[in-house]
Amino acid sequence: MGNMKKRALVVIFPGFNILDVSGPVSVLYNSDFSLSYAAEDELTTSQENVTVKRDISLAGAKLQLTDYEILIVPGARPTNILPHMESEQGQPSELVEFITSFASDMDKESARQRTILAVCIGSYFLAFGGVLDGLTATTHRLATPGLRDAVQRYVNRTTGAKGARVVPEDPSELVSYLDAGRNQFGVRIITTGAMINGIDAALHFASLSLGRSIAVEVGELIGHSWKEA
Repeated sequence: MGNMKKRALVVIFPGFNILDVSGPVSVLYNSDFSLSYAAEDELTTSQENVTVKRDISLAGAKLQLTDYEILIVPGARPTNILPHMESEQGQPSELVEFITSFASDMDKESARQRTILAVCIGSYFLAFGGVLDGLTATTHRLATPGLRDAVQRYVNRTTGAKGARVVPEDPSELVSYLDAGRNQFGVRIITTGAMINGIDAALHFASLSLGRSIAVEVGELIGHSWKEA
């Protein structure tokens, strides 16, 4: 898998969904990625009451963005996400600004090409920070109105914003994951439907990064039948 260890960063916040993290992390770990956790606080507890100790602060990780191939952004229930989207002054939170930096601060000399994988309602953070501007994205089928609202809030405060297309249009339809390709800075943006689809999206990323045979092998190892979008 190459001489240079591939690195993944997981960003977490109070009340995050543990399955949004554990699914993709299992895929990446078994794909021989080195994993690190970034958060504002030393200890962060999920909505399921699982506490995770960070490896690095958001401020520290922001200085090392080009060290990582992929950033995993988990979701949560909307009531757990909305307080972490913006500051008291109505500006993007430190978490949103960190995600935005990962999506834009591209080091053209770096050998690593970066990807953001937002699982389920984690796409709200991307929308509010403008990461989805000009792209197509998805989220949990029941959360699409909230994603469209987050997109519109970015458009309302940003001159020249293009907005984003949110799918599915019909909430009865299912989208496993959506690879929007690379943005203007060369960062690939992947969003998913429900929580379990983070596994499928991570296998898709592993296929792009390491080859399809590796993704199939990892899927078989963890006992998951990969749903290729």
